[in-house]
Amino acid sequence: MNSKTAYKKIVLAICLIWFSATVINAQDSEGSISAINDFSINTIEYNPNGIKILALDNTLMLNFKENVTSLKFEVINNKGKILLSKEEANVVQESLLNIANLETGVYWVRVSSDNVKDFLKFSKK
Repeated sequence: MNSKTAYKKIVLAICLIWFSATVINAQDSEGSISAINDFSINTIEYNPNGIKILALDNTLMLNFKENVTSLKFEVINNKGKILLSKEEANVVQESLLNIANLETGVYWVRVSSDNVKDFLKFSKK
């Protein structure tokens, strides 16, 4: 196992521990977005549009560098079909999206708000 793989496994383990202790109750069974107050994954870099993304088990976690309003998520498969869609009118900096109903695979999430627009790829394992 090389050091990059070991590092990724350590980061994943830390995130899973944090996730199970902090945000399990923030999930909503309908695939909706929930804001939480103490979301911080400092080991993952923001992309150029100021978004951190991490897919863990049945939850897609997003963290925004700046507060966003009128947030909308759309999870899209490789065929372009929108599988999940949710809007959040509140001002948020962190959000969760329940992806439990998605099968294992590669997906895209379209994120749009008043001040951020992005199209991000993620894998559900």
